[in-house]
Amino acid sequence: MAPPASLTPAGFNDYNAALQGAALTATRHAAAFPADLAFHRSMDRPLARALDAASARVLALTNRLVGLAHTAQASGKGKGKEKIESEDDVVDRFHSLVVDAMDQLLERADICLDEVTGRTKAPAIAVNPAQTAAQKTRKPNAPPGRLDPALQHAAHLAKPQLQFARKPDNNSNTIWTPTLRHKYNAQVPLGYNYRSDDGHDEGSASLHPYRYEITHTDYPARMFRTASPVAPRGFADTQFTWVADRAAFDEMLAHLRTAQEIALDLEHHSFRSFGGFVCLMQISTRERDFIVDVLQVREEMEELNEVLTDPRIVKVLHGAESDIVWLQQDFNLYVVNLFDTYHASKVLEFPRHNLGTLLEMYCDFTPDKRYQLADWRIRPLPEEMLQYARSDTHFLLYIYDNLRNALLDRAQSRAQSPSASASTPPSPAGADTDPAHALVREVLARSATTALRVYEKERYDPDQGLGPGGWDTLARKWNKGALVAPPVHGADSAVARTQRAVYRAVHAWRDRVSRAEDESTRYVLPNHALFALAERTPADMAALLALFRPVPPVVRRRAQELLDTVRAAVKEALGGPVEVPATEVVETEKVDSDVREEVDTEAVEVEATPANKDASLWTKVSRPTDATRPTSTLFGASLAAPVGGTRPHAAKESALFGGAVLNAQGSRAAQKRFGEVVARIHGTLIIAPSVPKLPVAAVELVDSAGPAEIGPGAPGSEARDDVMAVVEELAFVPAAQRQRQAAVREEEADTIVVVGQAKPRKRKRKAQQGAEDAEEREEGASGEGAPEFDYGAVSNILDDGSDDERVEVGRKKKKKQKQSKDAVYTYGNFGAPPKAHSQLKKGNQARTFR
Repeated sequence: MAPPASLTPAGFNDYNAALQGAALTATRHAAAFPADLAFHRSMDRPLARALDAASARVLALTNRLVGLAHTAQASGKGKGKEKIESEDDVVDRFHSLVVDAMDQLLERADICLDEVTGRTKAPAIAVNPAQTAAQKTRKPNAPPGRLDPALQHAAHLAKPQLQFARKPDNNSNTIWTPTLRHKYNAQVPLGYNYRSDDGHDEGSASLHPYRYEITHTDYPARMFRTASPVAPRGFADTQFTWVADRAAFDEMLAHLRTAQEIALDLEHHSFRSFGGFVCLMQISTRERDFIVDVLQVREEMEELNEVLTDPRIVKVLHGAESDIVWLQQDFNLYVVNLFDTYHASKVLEFPRHNLGTLLEMYCDFTPDKRYQLADWRIRPLPEEMLQYARSDTHFLLYIYDNLRNALLDRAQSRAQSPSASASTPPSPAGADTDPAHALVREVLARSATTALRVYEKERYDPDQGLGPGGWDTLARKWNKGALVAPPVHGADSAVARTQRAVYRAVHAWRDRVSRAEDESTRYVLPNHALFALAERTPADMAALLALFRPVPPVVRRRAQELLDTVRAAVKEALGGPVEVPATEVVETEKVDSDVREEVDTEAVEVEATPANKDASLWTKVSRPTDATRPTSTLFGASLAAPVGGTRPHAAKESALFGGAVLNAQGSRAAQKRFGEVVARIHGTLIIAPSVPKLPVAAVELVDSAGPAEIGPGAPGSEARDDVMAVVEELAFVPAAQRQRQAAVREEEADTIVVVGQAKPRKRKRKAQQGAEDAEEREEGASGEGAPEFDYGAVSNILDDGSDDERVEVGRKKKKKQKQSKDAVYTYGNFGAPPKAHSQLKKGNQARTFR
């Protein structure tokens, strides 16, 4: 049927009923066609032409509807190009081309109807929503690579803190106190000493002038209502103002007074300053973006307390732990009604909590995080750094809207759960009891704790090394515990004492110089160079400068001062008393021909007092003298009797050290004598094996009597047995130094000496065997034994490349024995199966593996 000229909502129902009736009539007529339509088509030519015309019209209408269905789908780009052209397409591809497209179209219509009727609503946490105008005009993701060194450390810039009206005070002995000229939005007067309800003061928190206002904030009711997030406009569509003078600052302050929510962020610099200072402040509202050059309007910044302490204006920051401290340190600024998006992401249990993750999640924006380490003192700012600074606050209010809705939605879901409502503790009197506000209240409570932080000057602890800049903290952070660990059990070497002394002295020098020149400790002396000075202590100026690549500017100017500090630390470490560990009675034996001396050193007693319990745990305390045995099982009654005196078990003289008197510390003469004795003992130690020396009597005995006369039963046989036992132990002589026998007897020229396992002899004839046996009997009768073996002519197992590992050149391969043709096979007498081709036939022929 033809569509009406104009389709109106009032006539849509009539048109829909007529359309369905026409489709039903066409379906009924199509079903009335006979089954043998192809036969009638071949017999009736006009019928065939009518059928072809109707088929073409139906195919065209179908292709048009399919194209419209794909156009209406958001994800249908590139689809709908294929068409139904023949009967085969209808039979084979009708479901994929027509049915699937119509199903997707009808499903999308159902979703839209549910959203219009209110059955479903958009999720509270929108992940990667549709791009806004600002996101469409932004640049692609940040290019990889490192930041330009000229932007990271602008070495040519003069220190801006030298021009500040209030000079930085780096003295660790002074206490920082707020110096507010006027307290805006005050609920209690300036100087009011507020204490918590439990009556306990929280230390430095009492110095916070807005402590009462933060803990008694009346939050606006709009913060606890769900509202549609306000998407930010693009950078080009948002008004931007660079605030660098008084007029621009007053204009910004007037605009901020009318805002309900503001986003705030800071850019800080700490490399060329000991305490650091703020270089930029970014502020964004729903309509405008401001970047404040605080290096130019530093004295006017305190007036921002009128806006920052107003409880009716929500201040949105991300990770405000450091920002709160920096605002107090530089400008005496405080924040009331803080909403920290970092705490919101923690309460919502996001997997990651940095600002870049939130920007990607909600705004599909990827900031270039390389500029986090940029030098923000640069003026004028490059365009890339300016855009990065704007992006930190431009999208933050939109993220705040989404996070607040997510907190309210999740709290509402928990409140509707029976298990959650039963486990919820009762709220205190006067508190907000609405369960839907619980998570927002939790985020605000955590944010208030962050806003209550107070700036404290960094102090240096020379004794314990604690704190963020202490020597103990730094060494443990870099896994250098040996530089700060105390000596174990009282034992301490000179090297360890020197390294600890140099490390602490240089660390203190670096802190002192950094405060004096208002430079960071990393700029004065990097951490790795500090540890290098301690571990490789330089002896002169050349060794000192060789440790740096390159030499830091401050070290170059103060090299002599640093070297004097190192030398003073080394002198103090080596000149102090050396702690000697407690020892027990030590016996030292020295063997030198016929000399044997025994030394008994006195045991040092350690009194097990409560202050020295740890030492007494590992140090053995000497037993009472009355329990000492007068005799010894090993030495008998050779123990010397104790010498009388105040300490009966202590000897005044020593057989080893002579008449030197021993005291608790030991005299220098005794120490020198002890060193000589130790050197003599070490000199007698045998490191390499050698041939034992025979006594003089044994040598004379061997020379006077032959080996045949030395036997059992002979005179002096016991001594001879001892001598022969020694003689049998031959010394190892290298192959190059061995001497062969001078000549070989003619009768032994053809003698074959078999070393090792004897090989099976070949069968000989009986006549030949009988002759050889007769010859052996004759030799035995004549008293002649086997020919003397020349050990110098053969290799030793200790030689490199012995017979076991030497391959004879020209060795003939053994011929395989041919099997006799007349061999008789019996059951079980089968040959070995042939080896597989992958199996090794011969192993280690080249002696590759030894």
